[in-house]
Amino acid sequence: MHKLHLKHVAAVLALCLPLMAFGAERQVVDIAVKGMTCPFCAYGLEKNLVKASEVDQASASLKEQKVHIVLKPGAQPDISRYKQLIHDAGFTPGEAHVVKEEVK
Repeated sequence: MHKLHLKHVAAVLALCLPLMAFGAERQVVDIAVKGMTCPFCAYGLEKNLVKASEVDQASASLKEQKVHIVLKPGAQPDISRYKQLIHDAGFTPGEAHVVKEEVK
């Protein structure tokens, strides 16, 4: 009889969870940001935003002066928290838009 080790269970879950999310919806948040002037600003802001546990990805655009936040499947956005994280990084958050997209 073989014993199932915890590391094997974790490996199986790591492989299966993305498949379970297939077809699920996730939300995307775009927030206008004032004060970004260089690529380092954008990079620092992205790193600050991914501190939120429900955030899967964050990208900041200098050209468009906004951040694009992709949430993990099934997660709900916390706009006030994201605006606070933007403020904490030294920038001024503006208008926010939330849309849903299907995970592919």
